[in-house]
Amino acid sequence: MGLGSVKVHGKKIHIKEEIGLLRLNLSNLNIQEISEIRGLEKLKNVGAIDLYGNKLTDLHGLEVVPQLMQLFANNNQIKNFDGIQGLVKLDRIFLNRNNISEIKGLDSLENLQWLELNENNISEIGGLDSLVNLRRLDINQNQIKEIKGLDNLQNLEVLILRRNQISEIKDLEKLSNLKWLFLDYNQIQEIKGLDTLTNIDTLHLDCNKITEIKGLDNLINLENLYLGDNQITEIKGLDHLKKLKLLFLGLNPIEGGYATDVMGREDVENLISSFKEWKNA
Repeated sequence: MGLGSVKVHGKKIHIKEEIGLLRLNLSNLNIQEISEIRGLEKLKNVGAIDLYGNKLTDLHGLEVVPQLMQLFANNNQIKNFDGIQGLVKLDRIFLNRNNISEIKGLDSLENLQWLELNENNISEIGGLDSLVNLRRLDINQNQIKEIKGLDNLQNLEVLILRRNQISEIKDLEKLSNLKWLFLDYNQIQEIKGLDTLTNIDTLHLDCNKITEIKGLDNLINLENLYLGDNQITEIKGLDHLKKLKLLFLGLNPIEGGYATDVMGREDVENLISSFKEWKNA
């Protein structure tokens, strides 16, 4: 029997025969331990498992599903990565809203391309050196104070570190393929450390403590810049950004009514030139 998806309701699941599943949905079952799911070793072709919204504390039992490529286990009580180290085909892991405090045990997952660890208890970025194919990393809303441990992620295209406790932009120099960078809702005071990130298309720095627009000259492909709700007093440092077409400056102490948001290349140019004229008047 070949099925595209199965959703099971109940607390214990016994799978008695081998079936060709692409996706197994075991979400919201109120499971206490993964061992209560029996017979996963018979699901030879499972490519994705959804364990959303249970009470899992670890991922033991998944090692018998060697073809697993995508793991969805948001909204559980998972504390670590035990149980998935041998799943070398994994390319996407979603472990948002769990109890993970440390990133370790992922060394064998070299095929991983997408990792989400939002709303956990992570205070330090580490354990990612082997994930050379990673393209998206989300560690939103944790307790991270410092950007580090990313040097080997040279294929990374999306980095989301919003709602942490980061005070300085640093150690991003080797992420030359980065296109989207989210550092909003942190404690950043200065824009710096971005000179090598020439492929960035979208940059979120809103809701920080930035006082001056600078350090952006090399971002020649930047189209979307979010700087709202900072402490910026002047519109400057944007002349080299010829592709910039969305600029958010609202909720800044910019005089003359120029603390505004504009969309469209022409409107961005007009805002920049208008502020210059007003400033020099």
